[in-house]
Amino acid sequence: MLKRICLTAAAALLAGGFALSANAASTLDTVKQRGKLKCVVAEGSVAIAQLNDKGRWEGFDVDYCRALAAAILGSGEAVEFVPMGFAQSMPAVRSGEAEVAARAITYTMSRDTELGFDFVGPTLYSGYGFMVHKRAGVSDLKGLNGAAICVLAGTVIDSQIADYFRPRGMTFTPVVVDNVTNMYAQYEAGRCDVVTSEPPFLAARRSRLRNPDEHVILSELFYKSHMGPVVRDNDAQFSGIARWTHYALVTAEEMGITQANVDEMLKSKDPAVRRFLGVEGNLGSKMGLPDDFPARIVKAVGNFGEVWERNFGIASPLKLPRGINALERDGGLQWAPNWR
Repeated sequence: MLKRICLTAAAALLAGGFALSANAASTLDTVKQRGKLKCVVAEGSVAIAQLNDKGRWEGFDVDYCRALAAAILGSGEAVEFVPMGFAQSMPAVRSGEAEVAARAITYTMSRDTELGFDFVGPTLYSGYGFMVHKRAGVSDLKGLNGAAICVLAGTVIDSQIADYFRPRGMTFTPVVVDNVTNMYAQYEAGRCDVVTSEPPFLAARRSRLRNPDEHVILSELFYKSHMGPVVRDNDAQFSGIARWTHYALVTAEEMGITQANVDEMLKSKDPAVRRFLGVEGNLGSKMGLPDDFPARIVKAVGNFGEVWERNFGIASPLKLPRGINALERDGGLQWAPNWR
């Protein structure tokens, strides 16, 4: 009996100690105490993450970082952007150098279950394709047999290309490079015949090449790519905050709440809208956030549709269609759970 009591007491002390440790190491507390969110982004990627001519960060992933900062700290400006190559991005989150890596990381089973990360989203649905020099005369994937293909270090793309090529009797030579900028420099210099990425990113990079019209993005995709930011998987509270930040962007679009009308929508009599914007209920405080965190997000960056249009769509140089990134009700894949 005495032994059982002692063991129970010891277990309680250990549990209490772990709880205190977890609270001390809370990601949310760390961000609040610092007054800034640290967010890893790509290094100078058009439409994704780049410094504009005024020295301000902009892009699709940048907007997610600003949305998350607005949810936690009330301002989309409360972000420290940490530009890194792909191979360094996830280790930086794992080590605590940053709280989130928002740089279109492909959602895979091993990254989700083995490497210590939680995925947000997917925030972007796409697939991998190829861009080639127009002079090569390649019109489909069969024409890539024997090609030298530039791929990023730290990704699984070379193995995915091999999985596609091998059963079709095709071969290729991977040219592994350390970052996106170098990858396109190698491609433009002719050290590889082909470069691979998601079509929106290929289109963004093609626009920056010396002669964009001399390059063709093949229409076929060889690998599906569902992407999103990653956070550490040892803090369920922060994972939830990161995930519901994305859902807030999508829900705002579903409800017709925009950066321009959010203040007016706060006066809505619709109970679903009032609950979402935090006018009624306490959904935010259950996660350690202000109840009006979705309104703060929309004020900072707009809704998901606005983020898309600004970076990829009609309002951008790329003018890409929404496609599968449209809302579910419009035939796309973007959706959000109910705010209950």
